[in-house]
Amino acid sequence: MFRFAVPVTIFLSIIGVVQEVKSQTYEGKELVKAELVADTGAIVPGKKFTAGLLLRMAPGWHTYWKFSGDAGIPTELRWKLPPGWKVGELQWPIPLKTNDPGDIQTYGYQDEVLLMQEIVPPATIDNSPIKLAAEASWLVCEKICIPGSASLQLGIPISTTSAPANTELFARYRQLLPQDLPAADVARVKWSRVGSELHLSVASATLANYPVADFYPLPEGNIVVGHPKIESRKGNEIAFAIPIESASKDLLSIKGLVVFAQRANGNDRAAWRGSPRDGRNRPR
Repeated sequence: MFRFAVPVTIFLSIIGVVQEVKSQTYEGKELVKAELVADTGAIVPGKKFTAGLLLRMAPGWHTYWKFSGDAGIPTELRWKLPPGWKVGELQWPIPLKTNDPGDIQTYGYQDEVLLMQEIVPPATIDNSPIKLAAEASWLVCEKICIPGSASLQLGIPISTTSAPANTELFARYRQLLPQDLPAADVARVKWSRVGSELHLSVASATLANYPVADFYPLPEGNIVVGHPKIESRKGNEIAFAIPIESASKDLLSIKGLVVFAQRANGNDRAAWRGSPRDGRNRPR
């Protein structure tokens, strides 16, 4: 939950005090409302659709991204579907970055978030309506942190045709999904390592139009990173420095998001996700 020894103790003591609050209320306030939603009004056998976990948080409280940063625990969603149904990867909208006292940097969501997954039903479905069931768990924090969970169901009829549902909601969160790193004619990426720092250079005319740019790391395995920062910004080129606190000496790049917006944590934020196996992106 934390990378630091002292906050771990504090955090776990808080959890021990509040984990029995099953309704997840604090001082008479409901902290998180959770529900399953879908982008279709009916399920057509064999036709994929998108469903998701919608979390609405009380003002001032937040949940966490798949990499929570220095503190926190990512939200989890475990579907319980009939045999023959397939579920895609969880799609995480671009998070907000928060800096808290004590140099604690985290990534998460305030007010509301929709975590989406594509679901493919089998070509033949016997029962109608279908009840989609899932177990959700999350951690919600403000000045203290309280874990929450819910057993959720969503009933959807079976039909030969379907109409869109929750159109505005899904469109809004699809707009916040990271996109693949563009080809080299749009964004040129270069990785290097100097001692215990990774350096990422991104040259793009697109980024030049945005005053705010950042790098959100997605470390894997036993990699521990510090707080990325902009090292320099000249014309179309931005250079990021990413401190590496624990990793093999041959680590030359990591996954992450290049995030850009008109203002920090703005609703217009967009992101390119990189999977830089060799530290470069290739042209089309």
